[in-house]
Amino acid sequence: MKRTATVLVTAIVGTAVLSGCGGGGDPYCDAVDKNKKTLNTFGEKRTNAAYANYAKVFGEVGKEAPASIKKDWTTLSKVTTGILDAQDKAGVKLEEMNAATIKKLKPAQREQLNAAYKTFNETTEQRNAVVKNVLQECDIKLK
Repeated sequence: MKRTATVLVTAIVGTAVLSGCGGGGDPYCDAVDKNKKTLNTFGEKRTNAAYANYAKVFGEVGKEAPASIKKDWTTLSKVTTGILDAQDKAGVKLEEMNAATIKKLKPAQREQLNAAYKTFNETTEQRNAVVKNVLQECDIKLK
């Protein structure tokens, strides 16, 4: 009887330890996994709705991120929101952007848009850092 109890306790403890690994429980990795599709399709849809969703996902994952990478997630959320803010101030939706639309904008509007896009494009380091971190921390490969 004593031996059966030991085997049973060992099995229960082993299952609890194993389900803690890879079975969820890490809020950061869970947030990444939950939003993996959106993260992997980032930038594919150039619409206000898509960019609003990207910014939201970056923010959600950032809230759960370890301190060492939290700032990078937050930066990505802010610059993505910055694109939307600049588009809104220019009175043009992302999905409406084309050469003809840009020509119709006032110089100040073009300047605001260029500044927002420049800031966004300067986040290559942050984007690479979060992809690397997610692979290391969560064993999730993002594109």
